[in-house]
Amino acid sequence: MPARDSHEALSVGVENQIELRQLRYFVAVAEELHFGRAADRLHMSQSPLSRAIRELERELGVVLFVRTTRRVELTPAGALLLERARRALAEIDGAVADVRRLSRPGRDMLRLGYGPFNGAAATDIADVLRAERPDLNLRLVEEVTSDSLRRVGAHELAAAVVMESPAAARRHTVRVDTLKDEPLLAALPPSHRYSSEAAIPIGEFVAEPVLVPREPAGLMFNAWLRSLIRAHGFELEQTMAIASAPWDRRLPPVASGDGVAVMVADWAREPGSGWVAVPFDPPLQFPADLVSRWPPTEEVDQLVRAALRVRDTEGWLTDRPARTELPED
Repeated sequence: MPARDSHEALSVGVENQIELRQLRYFVAVAEELHFGRAADRLHMSQSPLSRAIRELERELGVVLFVRTTRRVELTPAGALLLERARRALAEIDGAVADVRRLSRPGRDMLRLGYGPFNGAAATDIADVLRAERPDLNLRLVEEVTSDSLRRVGAHELAAAVVMESPAAARRHTVRVDTLKDEPLLAALPPSHRYSSEAAIPIGEFVAEPVLVPREPAGLMFNAWLRSLIRAHGFELEQTMAIASAPWDRRLPPVASGDGVAVMVADWAREPGSGWVAVPFDPPLQFPADLVSRWPPTEEVDQLVRAALRVRDTEGWLTDRPARTELPED
């Protein structure tokens, strides 16, 4: 019997009534390209996840992944299904969120998410929007980038200030605008030999145990920080995982001299820190983007316009150009 091409084979899924649960499992594995990481993301064990993917492949009549002992790769059929599944899940999640919102009495709440390094930017945007639209019920929500991206894509958040995330627009069906290049600082114990210097060389910083957020919550940030350090010719070899992300800005291990950490100037304004903030040599930047619901509501559109006005007025972009990405780009 001749093999069906991927487009024809995938059409069988309509007749076979593929479950949303199966699509969510498939998308997690396709995005992580690792069954273990996908299982952690889905809060399940690896064995039932592998079994569910095999069942999905059997029902569709195609191979979605090429599995070896070293890696997992998408087949052409898998790549096609990933593109369509992301769109379908985003539409369904958005519809559910909209229905729930309509069922709640009183004014609708507009939620703006932000990451641990982006509190000041989110607050500035919220202040401008509240001045323009005092009737809006606006709330700030702190969480890590991976959660914010998922919740904006599901229309649970109107927008979020997140760390730069390549391909986020298509992957999560959101609008992405470059927002801010936030200078990074080194948090050092007061006894550190660079605590009274104008800056600390990156090589001296990574020679100490560096605090990082515990994974899986801190996975995206930790990978980004390692890449940033590596781009300057060093490796992040000594790390110390701290309780959670969002982080405890008091950084008690730094204050007690057990390690060092990266931070932003906003953290240094909090009382009782017990550590010293010093710039890096050469300077390091934390790239932040604004992700927003797509398609937007009138309120979301006004939030985005307010954010971009603040960005341009304050000169937040110092290393990157102003840029907008949409899901179809």
